[in-house]
Amino acid sequence: MKMFVNTPRDWGNIVRDRRIDLGMTQSDLAERIGKARQWVVRFESGHAGSSNLDSLVKLLDVLELEVDLAVADDSADPDPLFTDAPSAGGVER
Repeated sequence: MKMFVNTPRDWGNIVRDRRIDLGMTQSDLAERIGKARQWVVRFESGHAGSSNLDSLVKLLDVLELEVDLAVADDSADPDPLFTDAPSAGGVER
C-alpha cells in the first residue's frame, strides 16, 4: 500500500500506525533504533524534521517500511483548493 507524505505529522502518523501494527511499544521501537523513548514520542507527534538520515534509515528498517522519493513540481499551486478551479478568464490552469 502506498501512502503519500507531505508533512512531518504525516511521518509521525505512519510510524505510529506501523509500530502499533507490529505490536511494538514506543520503548520497544526506541530500543531497536538506539534512541530514547522520548525521541519516538516526539517523532510520532510530528517533529520528524529534527531527525537525521541515519535515524530515519534505522526507523524504516525496523518498521519494515520502504520510501519512494518523488520531487514535487514547484510550479504547481500549493493550495489544493484551487487546483481544479478555473481562473478569472475562464481558462483552466
